[in-house]
Amino acid sequence: MDDVDRRLIAKLQGNIPLTVDPYRTLAERLGVSEETVIGRLQALRASGKLKRIGAVLRHQNSGYAANAMVVFKAPPDEMERLGKLLSESPLVSHCYERAPCTEWPYTLYAMMHGRNMETIEEFVRSFALEHGVERFAVLESREELKKTSMLFFGGSDDKKTP
Repeated sequence: MDDVDRRLIAKLQGNIPLTVDPYRTLAERLGVSEETVIGRLQALRASGKLKRIGAVLRHQNSGYAANAMVVFKAPPDEMERLGKLLSESPLVSHCYERAPCTEWPYTLYAMMHGRNMETIEEFVRSFALEHGVERFAVLESREELKKTSMLFFGGSDDKKTP
């Protein structure tokens, strides 16, 4: 990875330009051609250094006012199956396994978003009942204190917006 790749990644850590040709705008900001930007992104993707470029949906602004971290005490031999099933729900933005603690036995975690808490709670109760998960908790989000993307390289002069 050379300096152009690092500067390109630094620019992508912020907001992609809201222009008709965002890659051309990035190229102009980097002092390279649009073809260079696209070629570099394709090479980074092919090498596995770049997984994807994606939009971050500000769910509160799109009608999804309810958010909750939902935790389940899933049996170890059911973890993968339950995780995959849970991940199929459009309410789930991310889902993962964590090791249990003495005071906190939950092992399957899912961040859920819905138009209201009733939607999330109904889904969780139904999921737990259908799959025999006896212990779970719905941890409702009250206020978003911080939400940013990972920063791997500094130097992006594009301001991040909430």
